[in-house]
Amino acid sequence: MPHPVSVLVSEARQALGTTQLDLAARLGVSRSTGQRWDACRSVPAPAQLHELARLVHPVDADLAKRIAAAGGATLEALGIVVPPPPLQAPAEPPTSAARDRVVDAVVCAAAEAADAVPHAVRPVLLAAFTCARELGLTVEAVERGLARRLPARKPGRAPAGKSP
Repeated sequence: MPHPVSVLVSEARQALGTTQLDLAARLGVSRSTGQRWDACRSVPAPAQLHELARLVHPVDADLAKRIAAAGGATLEALGIVVPPPPLQAPAEPPTSAARDRVVDAVVCAAAEAADAVPHAVRPVLLAAFTCARELGLTVEAVERGLARRLPARKPGRAPAGKSP
């Protein structure tokens, strides 16, 4: 049974459409070394497999990946492909005090839009957000729904209760 690395060398030669002699020359070895690889009497050194992966990658990325692995490397480690960016750790949740400040900012924005005081708007917002959560709505979905139901404003006119 042929050595798996010899099979990879043969597949690479076919993918590249090259001869034993040409492939041996491209890998910096003699013709007789290339013949020994094809005859399963020897296998390429890891550095030769790495170079073979570089040669094959433009025509068969999957084969290049298997050749690199046979040489104990990855395409990323060989610099043939760019590794994916590292996953970022999720952002730390805001502290309770920071969260309260954000909620206060939302309440104040709603109160200003309604020309009301924040303590009058807070229970209304709580009821609205509680209902939205129970219905499985996201903040974005509520925002889109509310925006669709706003009365159309004439260009250049300020919202009701607001003076420009």
